[in-house]
Amino acid sequence: MEISRQTSGDLIILRLAGRLDANWCNHVESALSATVRDGEHRLHLDMSAVSYISSAGIRVLLACHKQLRAINGLFGVIRPSEAVRSVLELSGLQMLITSETVAAATEDAGKKLASPSAAYELFPLGGSGMKIETVGEPATLARGCGGAQPTTRRFDAATVALGVGALGGSFAENAARCGELLAVAGVAAFQPADGSSRPDFMLSEGALVPEGQLVLGLSAQGSFSSLLRFEANDEDRRSGLTELMQTALESSGANAAVVVAVTETAGLVGASLRQSPASEAGAANERFGFPQIRDWLSFTSERSFRDSTSLVVGVIARPGSAFDALLRPLARGTDLLGHLHAAVFPYRPLRKGRIDLQPAVTSLFDGQALQSVLHLISDPRGFNGAGESEFYRGAVWTAPIIT
Repeated sequence: MEISRQTSGDLIILRLAGRLDANWCNHVESALSATVRDGEHRLHLDMSAVSYISSAGIRVLLACHKQLRAINGLFGVIRPSEAVRSVLELSGLQMLITSETVAAATEDAGKKLASPSAAYELFPLGGSGMKIETVGEPATLARGCGGAQPTTRRFDAATVALGVGALGGSFAENAARCGELLAVAGVAAFQPADGSSRPDFMLSEGALVPEGQLVLGLSAQGSFSSLLRFEANDEDRRSGLTELMQTALESSGANAAVVVAVTETAGLVGASLRQSPASEAGAANERFGFPQIRDWLSFTSERSFRDSTSLVVGVIARPGSAFDALLRPLARGTDLLGHLHAAVFPYRPLRKGRIDLQPAVTSLFDGQALQSVLHLISDPRGFNGAGESEFYRGAVWTAPIIT
């Protein structure tokens, strides 16, 4: 099988020559997947030189058609050979055959912005912003809850929350489970710190709303004021977390903002708790001194979850906010502070243009594909460090924090 690629306007045309059978279908599938990962959502497959197509090949075509249709993209077979046309028509799949001439994609255009490594489109949403609440005491991480009993909270569609916590039950049940938690758009997820390897989550369904305990963290209520779409430029191919958050904060026009992002991710740098800080009392700083820290935290030694999709929830601010104690510098050499968690999923492309937050978030949890929940950090140790999280493209919702 030979595969060549050309561009026609906003269309990518892949020309196949050979047999699309079980021996070559993975090769074609990889070429289609690589094209979509490059951010191309309008594909034509020129099959004029394909002499044979089997059921294995048909499944590849159907999978790509389904994937692109779900994100408002385009996929079609053009100039099919007689052998290909016959098989598709007899299979009832003639809808895959399309005209070579199609109208260009039309999308709402936002305000154009740029940073050193990415291009942006800014869409106003009309929201007024969010009020934020700090939950717990920073000393909880080192000393435990000190007998305090966090109350059970509801994580409804208007709530954005992150920190250390657990879902379901009472605090007595969850004290040993509390780990990295995030909640947005009526969905909550957390990474249990009781030795469980699998993260857990709960979605709002009918009258059911996720509930749990937030031992330490930030909780906000309100509405988002803007949507920022971004894509790394051709030269850099990926954009770092700090640069992305700086642009998001500047676009919000505020000194502090709640951010939620759904991203096609190059790799994440983060940490997660290995034990719940609420499970027992501890002496000040003992847990995070050396060598005890190895029993309490796991770190990514390099960028992990490469080529994935992630849901990032956080708060970013310039120094001087009322919640600085729960924020940390995002990178060396910047005054931008932040507290960000990420839920990680297998790669799936994200629809372009203006999109709504709730369906973008809830669709990620289809099929129980959640892989991990991380606290994002940077590792600036030069050659030996992992650097920071990086992204190919995505959507960032921002809400200025109302004080």
